[in-house]
Amino acid sequence: MNDNKNSLDNKKDNLLENKKEIVDVKLIGLDCAHCASVIEEKVSKMETIESLSLNFINKEMKIIFVEGYNKEKEFKKIANIIDNIEPGIKIKEKENSRETIDEVDNSNIKIIRIVLGAVCFLGANFTHMFIIYLISYLLLGYDVILKAFKNVLRGKIFDENFLMSIATIGAFIIKEYPEAVAVMLFYQIGEYFQEKAVGRSRKAIKSLVNIRAEYATRENGERTNPEDIKVGDIIIVKPGEKIPLDGIVIEGSSFLDMSALIGESVPRNVEIGDEILSGSINNNSVIKVKVTKEYANSTVAKILDLVENSTTKKSRAESFISRFAKIYTPIVVFMALFLAIVPPIFSDFNFVPWIKKSLVFLVSSCPCALVISVPLSFFSGIGAASKRGILIKGSMYMQNLSRVNTIVFDKTGTLTKGVFEISKIVNFNISEKELLKIAYSLEKFSIHPVAKSITSYFENNIDKIEDIEVKNFEEISGFGLKGEIGDKRILVGNYKLFEKENISFEKSNENGTIVYIAEDDKYLGYIVVSDIIKDEAKDTISDIKSIGVKSTIMLSGDRKEVANFVAKEIGIDKVYSELLPQDKVSNFEKISIADNNGKVAFVGDGINDAPVLAVADVGFAMGGVGSDVAIEAADIVIMNDNLERVYESIVISKNTIKVVKSNIIFSLIVKFSVLTLAVFGYATMWIAVFADVGVTFIAILNSMRKKI
Repeated sequence: MNDNKNSLDNKKDNLLENKKEIVDVKLIGLDCAHCASVIEEKVSKMETIESLSLNFINKEMKIIFVEGYNKEKEFKKIANIIDNIEPGIKIKEKENSRETIDEVDNSNIKIIRIVLGAVCFLGANFTHMFIIYLISYLLLGYDVILKAFKNVLRGKIFDENFLMSIATIGAFIIKEYPEAVAVMLFYQIGEYFQEKAVGRSRKAIKSLVNIRAEYATRENGERTNPEDIKVGDIIIVKPGEKIPLDGIVIEGSSFLDMSALIGESVPRNVEIGDEILSGSINNNSVIKVKVTKEYANSTVAKILDLVENSTTKKSRAESFISRFAKIYTPIVVFMALFLAIVPPIFSDFNFVPWIKKSLVFLVSSCPCALVISVPLSFFSGIGAASKRGILIKGSMYMQNLSRVNTIVFDKTGTLTKGVFEISKIVNFNISEKELLKIAYSLEKFSIHPVAKSITSYFENNIDKIEDIEVKNFEEISGFGLKGEIGDKRILVGNYKLFEKENISFEKSNENGTIVYIAEDDKYLGYIVVSDIIKDEAKDTISDIKSIGVKSTIMLSGDRKEVANFVAKEIGIDKVYSELLPQDKVSNFEKISIADNNGKVAFVGDGINDAPVLAVADVGFAMGGVGSDVAIEAADIVIMNDNLERVYESIVISKNTIKVVKSNIIFSLIVKFSVLTLAVFGYATMWIAVFADVGVTFIAILNSMRKKI
């Protein structure tokens, strides 16, 4: 057995050396949650599949194939596997991420069947005629019996169709006709409401991801698919239309509704030169936009990918329920068989009452309440977060987030606005204007926020100067800038750069980031640049502590005095300052080792902090709109810069886990109580149906309640 497994693993390892291909498949007609987990398990074992994730809520399967597979051949294999598990399910490949595949709504037919079956059942109760009971039973349960029969032929017996068929047919055999029909009637009613509840959740997520534009309008008025637009093309967006692609406004001004992206309802004003994001809605004026990203790399495409594939990273709770369902149902079936045969043999050989008990056992044994409600709870929580501009990549991260004891924050751009302002200029043996000019000459080549503040200040306050040629420019991460102007060597950076280069200078203790300037090793002065603390930072730190986060820590590359000032202002417990980028990772790892009782989260801007985001139990990227690095590196993306979203995400995760736990506890208590009552003869078929369908319906409703 192990040799065979190793052989298969070796084959798969060889295949994985080739290029991978991702295929999205729609499962039309998938309504059984337990079947979905079995399909996921069986199909994922195919040799040409590296990994697979099945989303029962969306009825979609994301498959990662390796190169060299035959699509037609593999799809036939997948179809056969699925047909063996659940007959009637059709598979169809989604050609692109924008494609939607609608299913036929058979709910009206089901209602007619239920009504006709109920009418016949009432008639049978008045006439007590066997044939009318049988007609009523077949009207209500022919599909269940047919599925059970087909599944038995395929060797699959431990599912709800088999359990319901055996229980009701057994009731007919022992002449309990009313109970047999009533069980099937209420089973079908429960299934109908269950499908409606899950359908409502599916519609909710569809409306959530309905942020993509169906078309883009070229400059000449031609409408086309957003995928056909290239970088640099000009598009027109009219009032009321969705922005189809990321770009820059080149003509006009308007207000954009970005609530679907960042969870804020206040419209944002955009003018010529402003960047705009796909998924926003243009409110009031025509604007022309120069496209900066193709559709596949646009904000809306990345958001859709995150939301639609948020079930790929499954939580421990989901994995546990999948394993539990595999062993629970067979055990209960064998216990029911034991109950029907063994006790009467050792008593009076009166099998009828024991068979009735075993039938009740069977009806109440189906684990649907757990199999459906647990993933639905996480899905609902992820959806609630998405509506507030919080994108959580999977239930695994949501479960980890609910257990966070320590949160580590980056400073610049996270706890502070990242908007730097020059608060002081100190010059020695050189004019203030000349000092700024030298600093500007190098800083204009850097994208660091401090550099941007200096260049912006210079351009807005100093008369224009001719471009100064800078040779041998070098940016040293964590230190500063080097370059040559004419034959003079220029240094612009922090005190560590000056110490490294052995420049004689006097270290300043001003509150802010100090940028020192030197020319040919001669100290010329410094510029103080101050960052602004976010308005909501102090309240956020207080709020997250109030819901169980025990420790808050700040990592910063800034000076000790500045970092301590910010920490004291907002209530951070511990500070690590003057860190180089690589120091942040090592310090975070030490913090993680020290806190071995819970999870450690990191909150950063998602650009400079990608390495730390990657190693954190839960990584938050702030202001992730339009940031490819943030979306790739983080587990949770906060689509705006509002720090309060961190607190809200923790609340949502904790409430979601409470719902998951309550569903598990409620379902197991009811089921085991009914199973116990059945053994002693106190549970009827009606109670058993409630233990199955009723509990499932209640658990689904509980899963869908508000998480914040």
